[in-house]
Amino acid sequence: MPPTPETSPDAAGTARRRAAPLAPEDRRAAIVEAVMPLVAERGADVTSRELADAAGVAEGTLFRAFGDKACLIGEVALTGLLRASDPAVARADLGAIDGRLPLVDRVRQVIERGQRRSEEAVAWVMVLRFLYGKEGPDERDHGHRERAQEMRSRLIAQQETRRTVVEEALERVLAQELDRLRVPIEVAVSLIEAATAHHRPGLERMGPPLPADVLADALVHGIVGEKRSPDHDVLDNHDWPNAEYAGDEAAAHHSEEV
Repeated sequence: MPPTPETSPDAAGTARRRAAPLAPEDRRAAIVEAVMPLVAERGADVTSRELADAAGVAEGTLFRAFGDKACLIGEVALTGLLRASDPAVARADLGAIDGRLPLVDRVRQVIERGQRRSEEAVAWVMVLRFLYGKEGPDERDHGHRERAQEMRSRLIAQQETRRTVVEEALERVLAQELDRLRVPIEVAVSLIEAATAHHRPGLERMGPPLPADVLADALVHGIVGEKRSPDHDVLDNHDWPNAEYAGDEAAAHHSEEV
């Protein structure tokens, strides 16, 4: 007798799949993964229907898994921020730079890769800022608040590790040039890191970011060259910004951060 729909292999396979639903945590992770490209493109300006379609589930499934749309988008943004700040990614990214390239090209690639990661992280920060402002996740969803706090703690620890990884990678990039550096290597590393900071929230009012090749050229020709005499006091011969102005600028910048 030919197999009926109930006894066919396809039907049996479907029944088995339905009999083994995802655990709640796995279900949330799968939904986050599925909707991340949509949220990256649209930010918080996306509907529950669009999120459900992207995840291939009913809207009710989203609400059972996350409570509401804001909780889902918040978890997506925190996950994206964690990935953008992943030390392993930074290590691989900077480690792939060809050490045989001229210094200016190596520095340009460092800046380009750093700016790309910075832009990605800033995009997720802006989603979180739009969702919560300075209030944080809604206290009505205690489970989401706990997950968000856990992810923030991971992010803080991860950023510390990432900074160390980036500094070590930059020191390797500059290692061949130690005899040419006119500033300590720690200063050169800090200058290169600062070249990516123009993409952070609050700095856009200072003007559009400079192209990586322009920054690299300016940095390289500023950090290599004839060594300065140790007794040459640069500070006395430099027209530094007014201290009060610099303090006001720093305070304004920090007040804008999430």
